[in-house]
Formats: sequence, C-alpha cells, structure tokens
Amino acid sequence: MGNRKELRLPQYEVGAYPKDKLEKVQALFSQAFGGRTVSFEMLKWQMENNPCLKERATTLWEGDTLVAYNALTPHPAFFHGKEVVSAVSGTTMADEHFPGCSLQLFTECAKQNEDVDIIIGFPNHHSYGITVKYLSHQYAGDIAFWTAKAQKMKVSDKIQEFRSFCSEYEMISRELSKTHEFIKTRRKDFMDWRFFQKPEYDYRGFEFEKQGYIVVDTYTENEVKQLQIVDIIADSDDVMAELLRFAMNTAFNWECKKVKLWLTSQHFSHVLEQNDFTYGEHPFAMTVWDQKLDITKSYITMMDSDIF
Repeated sequence: MGNRKELRLPQYEVGAYPKDKLEKVQALFSQAFGGRTVSFEMLKWQMENNPCLKERATTLWEGDTLVAYNALTPHPAFFHGKEVVSAVSGTTMADEHFPGCSLQLFTECAKQNEDVDIIIGFPNHHSYGITVKYLSHQYAGDIAFWTAKAQKMKVSDKIQEFRSFCSEYEMISRELSKTHEFIKTRRKDFMDWRFFQKPEYDYRGFEFEKQGYIVVDTYTENEVKQLQIVDIIADSDDVMAELLRFAMNTAFNWECKKVKLWLTSQHFSHVLEQNDFTYGEHPFAMTVWDQKLDITKSYITMMDSDIF
C-alpha cells in the first residue's frame, strides 16, 4: 500500500462575541436559517443584558468573513444540589462552504466556557451528529410536549397576572432542587430579563398567591392557534393543578385549540395526567455536554430552550 496522507481540516481564526460586527452575525443567520432575520435588539438582549453572564458567543473567521457562530445563554441553576452556572447552547450556525468549521466551533466553545458547569442543548439534525459522535456530548433523551384541549373551566380567583417575579419563586426552585438533578434557579433578575425584557415577544405571567406561576404565549402552527406554557412552577400538586386548569380556560378564552408545555419532572406527571394532558407530541432531542443527566429527574420546561 502507498503512503496514506492524514486528512487535515482547515483551522479558522477564533473570536468571541463580535459586538461591533453584528451585521456579520445577521448575515450568517439569514444564510443558515432560510432567510429568517434576527434583530440587533435581540442579539444585544441575549448577549449584552443577561444578568447571569454576558457576551458568551464563540466565532470563527477567515479574514473578515464570519465562518461560524455559537451563542450560549447562561443561567443560574441547581445541579445535583449545588448552585452553579449552567447554559443552553443555541443559535449555532456555520457556513457550509468552510469545511470542518462546525467541529472547531464546538471545540473552541468548550474551551472558552470552562467556568460554566453544565451546558445543555437541543441540537437540530445538522449539528446533532457532530456533537454526539465527535465531541462526546451525551444524548439525554427526547423531550416531548404535554398537550390538552382548550376548554372552559372554573378557575381560582386567586390567580392574577403579574409583570415582575418575586423572591418566593427562587425559594420554590431551591426546594425542588432537593428532588431534581437539574433545575434552573428562578432568580428574580434573571427571570425578569428572560421574560419581561425580551424584545419581540409578548409573554404573560399569571401567579397563584406567590405559590406558583405560569408564563404563556400563543403560537400558530399549521393554522392551529395554541397556548404555550413556556414556564411553570408550583410549591404543591394542588397549585400546579390550579395553574393547569387556568391555562386550559385561558386558551379557550383566547380562541386557542390546545395547550402545550414541556415538563419532564416525574414528580408532577400524575397531576398533568389527572388534568387530561397527554404526553408524546413532537419530541426534541436533548444533549448534555460531556456529562450525563437523567431527564426524568430533571425539571425542564420550554424556558430551557432558546427557541421558545
């Protein structure tokens, strides 16, 4: 046999968040996501205003060309009972004309964020194979929607709309961390930023006497309007049930056909089932960077993904 040459992939110049070149990010985003656009306001909200950690983006360049980009959204969390900084990996994009850039991008992202204790992600089919096969990212399982029909119901008059989080919800998440491997800390400054300061989104929050809350928005898919419970937390089964019934009634009043949410916690699955929610619609693959995580023992809601 003749001499076999080792395949060497190009190496691109590594950078961080390109604060003064956001138009490059916008252009690559449009190329990678079929002409969709992302505003300056959204990029700055995500990268520059996060009260947990700021400007956690990794970039690759060839000259003045942005070859690849990955953004992390850090957040406070509890992981195996310890208070940590976690992050969700999102807005990952690479120019297909530059070989090897996706592999280098994820490798450099890990190097730049060694102070983040656990990174989760919901990769699309383009990046899933690379992250699992080449970068030792662990497949944690699929997360599917719980769904229920919108219907008129009798609801508690103790549920009121709110526009700012309170410290009680951080305490509830702290208590739930005793029975869950992973849960985001519902810290007031982070939660206000995540929901009530996010541009271009119209989230609405409803709380049951500071014992629990839901954050909702509406989404139309295939001409079907639905209510999304983007986040939910409660200090008891009874409060959880009250909030679910309120969501079903709100969906009916807002002319939605159904309610959907993510909630991986086995602790509350029986409450969902008792209130006519069924599990299994549209599963999403979840990965954890270089670690293992039991989804069923974790408290994951739609808030944990950057797409909701």
